[in-house]
Amino acid sequence: MEEVLSRRFTHLDDPSFPLLPDLILLDGGIAQLAAAAKALAEAGLSIPCFGMVKDEHHKTRTLLSFDGEIAIANQQRIFTFIYKIQEEVHRYALKQMDTKRRAGQLDSSLEKIRGIGKAKAKSLLQHFRTLAAIQAAGIEELSAVKGLSITDAKAIFDTFHPHE
Repeated sequence: MEEVLSRRFTHLDDPSFPLLPDLILLDGGIAQLAAAAKALAEAGLSIPCFGMVKDEHHKTRTLLSFDGEIAIANQQRIFTFIYKIQEEVHRYALKQMDTKRRAGQLDSSLEKIRGIGKAKAKSLLQHFRTLAAIQAAGIEELSAVKGLSITDAKAIFDTFHPHE
C-alpha cells in the first residue's frame, strides 16, 4: 500500500494525474491505514484516509481512522455507497488480473515456438496486440518486429500455417 501510494504521489506534476483525491478509502484495516499515513507524510500531503473494516460476511461494517471507528452498518445510504465502491474496485482488480493471466498464456504459447523466448513473445504482443494478428501476419511483417530475425519470423509463420 505504501509503495502504491508513494508512486502515485511522485506524479503530482503529471498531467494524467491532474487532481489529488479528496479522500482515500483502503480495503483493509490498521496496517493499510498506517502504510497510507506513512506515504502521505513522506509526500507532505494531508488527505483524509479511512480503512474499511469487514464483518464475518466480508461486508464493511465500520470505517477506521486513527481517530477511531465510524459504524456504517446501520446507515443504509452510506453502507450502500461504500459497498458499491468496493464492488467496483473488486471488479476492476479481477479484470486486471484476468488481463495479465491471458497475456501470460499468450506469452507462453508463443514461447513454445522454436527460437521464441519471453522477450521476443513480449515484442510480438506489443507490436501486434493480439494472437490473432500475429497468426494473420506474413513473414515480412513478423520479421519487422524489433528483435525478430527472418528465421524467427519463418518459425512463427510455419507454426500457424503448417500447410503453406
